[in-house]
Amino acid sequence: MPGERIESIDFWRGAVLAAIFVNHMPGNILGYLTPRNYGFSDAAEAFVFLSGLSVALAYGRRFKTAPKWTASAPLLSRAMRLYAAHLGLTAIALALFGAATLLTGQEQFLAEHGRSAPFLDPLRGLVGVATLGHQIGYFNILPLYVALLLFAPLLCLVGLRNRWRMLLLSAGIYAVARFTGANLPSWPEPGVWFFNPMTWQLMFALGIFTGLVIRDGKFAMHAGTYRLALTFTLGAALIVSNFIGFIPEFADVAVAHLDRGKTELGVIRIVDFLALAYVLYCSRASAKLKATAIFSATSLLGRHSLVIFSAGSLLSVIGQILNATAINSPFFDVIFVLAGLWTLYKLASFLECRHRTPPLAATAAPADFVQAEELSFTR
Repeated sequence: MPGERIESIDFWRGAVLAAIFVNHMPGNILGYLTPRNYGFSDAAEAFVFLSGLSVALAYGRRFKTAPKWTASAPLLSRAMRLYAAHLGLTAIALALFGAATLLTGQEQFLAEHGRSAPFLDPLRGLVGVATLGHQIGYFNILPLYVALLLFAPLLCLVGLRNRWRMLLLSAGIYAVARFTGANLPSWPEPGVWFFNPMTWQLMFALGIFTGLVIRDGKFAMHAGTYRLALTFTLGAALIVSNFIGFIPEFADVAVAHLDRGKTELGVIRIVDFLALAYVLYCSRASAKLKATAIFSATSLLGRHSLVIFSAGSLLSVIGQILNATAINSPFFDVIFVLAGLWTLYKLASFLECRHRTPPLAATAAPADFVQAEELSFTR
């Protein structure tokens, strides 16, 4: 059902945001419960895929009925909003780490994850941040999203004519980037973007492709494909978990041979995510959880994704600082994560009250489905 489909997208988006919040605090004991420990992919792949899916459902129809510039304008506006959010988040994060350094004298807060450049050479560092050439650790997915939204109009235009041609174009760009090592450069520090837009655009395109298929009502389940996807997912979980600990260091050897890392988005990561996503879709996991409080709370996070991502990122900075300077224990990890998730939920509830809209009807027409998805995506 269309309305149900929207709620499912919000639910999985919220689950991804919760996983990102936990994973952005390195060493957190609850991080071992997140999907990255049971497969080759992690929340980043899901974040980008769902972004492409939302773009197709929210804006796809516009590219059929409106002039190209009119259809592209909302995506460009969204990109600028994300760019502004990235600059604000980076500034606040640097201020928090700088304050922690002054108060504790621990220089590692500025030495790690590229945080030193804006302090050692403020002019070049700030220009680097403003041009997206310099990205600090754990705050580099929004620049990728900005680049993908700027590329989205072309993917949508090609996809609406022929979605397979769009996917072929995206795969071709991915292949060229992988074989040539093409990536956007970092500045003022040497290096390249942590998330290579030229490879990650394929995951975004896969989301758009899936959204176009769903929009046309042609997404079907196949028993053979499901069994294959389930076998791969279980096999990946065994490999990454060192066969549940029975073969120590097996995962390190396997990952070294199969995975080129997050920057280049290795093929194994793409296959792993698609297999897991297909298993979850065929098992109707979100539908089975729909009547639970977890589903409604998680969907609420997903409906306000940008604000929740931003707040979660800053909460994770506070968690990192406290973990390194004050309390370092599994008990603190659990308490801080639960308190953080509760805070994010209350924030989402407040935003929901401010932006309250009529509830989605389970029998909504396809046009209503697109409009509602656009509303939830752009908050």
